[in-house]
Amino acid sequence: MEPVKLAVVGAGLIGSKHARLIHGHPECSLVGICDPDSGRRPVAEEYDVPFYGELSALLEEQHPEGAVVATPNGTHLAVAEVCVGKGVDLLIEKPIADTLPAARRIVELADAPGSRILVGHHRRHNPLIGEARSLVQGGALGRLIAGSMMWTLLKPAEYFQVGWRSRRPQGGPILINLIHELDILRYVCGEIRQVYAQSASQARSLEVEDSLSITLSFANGALGSIIASDATPSPWSYEITSGENPYYFHTSQNCYYFLGSEGALAFPRMELWRYGGPDRSGWQYPLTKACRTVEPADPLVLQLNHFCRVVRGEESPLVEAADGARTLAVALAVQESVDRQAPVAVPAQAGAGNGFP
Repeated sequence: MEPVKLAVVGAGLIGSKHARLIHGHPECSLVGICDPDSGRRPVAEEYDVPFYGELSALLEEQHPEGAVVATPNGTHLAVAEVCVGKGVDLLIEKPIADTLPAARRIVELADAPGSRILVGHHRRHNPLIGEARSLVQGGALGRLIAGSMMWTLLKPAEYFQVGWRSRRPQGGPILINLIHELDILRYVCGEIRQVYAQSASQARSLEVEDSLSITLSFANGALGSIIASDATPSPWSYEITSGENPYYFHTSQNCYYFLGSEGALAFPRMELWRYGGPDRSGWQYPLTKACRTVEPADPLVLQLNHFCRVVRGEESPLVEAADGARTLAVALAVQESVDRQAPVAVPAQAGAGNGFP
């Protein structure tokens, strides 16, 4: 089987990581890199592939079958329109876009015959997340009552030397970081109906928030909460506890908790807590703990494996454009709630028609 020909559009931090994974992958080949910043040319030189400042030139000369879009959020739609027009399938980094109208248009592109778009919510490919979803959706916890998340860590000072990270609307942890947590809540627990969020920026006094408290309600009646801060020396976040990214110091702590009528799950240690039986349940009886063993795997590699199969037409996207747009709608509702200081309902049909959930 011939390797799938892939290009990378946007050669920043994330795009460079995708280029490295594609270059070393046996099922695909890196045929070119595009970035309007000529200072990113060394990324292409490292992998001995052509570098382009114009996307159209890359598509016309290299004829990739698929492309990874790792450009700023506000450019995703423009890149998608060019690529889909040339019959190129896409892996679009999260979030799918910066606004709901742009997301709706990408959903329309994905609905066109022969068009395949995968949204890069890569954590869904992590076997740990897959097991958590199976336990919750499969009824191992009984009826879901609540989900609670901690995303608390300390971003180093140099992180904010990149100017847009400290300015709205692109900066701040909601769209950069917490969109992951919101997507996992949707994936594991079900659709989010309403959010109520408060923020603070007193730790750094920047334009963007550094801390948030978010409460959520789900369509199935369950409740949720997220405590988030990028300004505290804490061991409780997905990045630090999951061991997924070796760049982060790793701790053997939990950061997510899923609570049901018959049991509770602590993630990522996969600790399943239950009583001994219906006749021995209640606070006066001991709880038992069973740990699920999950074989670790790099979700970015698994996502790339999946994208190759999507391009070949062997699989449908795990995260379709409409699904990614729904997560964006939740994140934007969180931002709106912060600004209005009031609960905000997540539109049940944020993009009616076009397959938008």
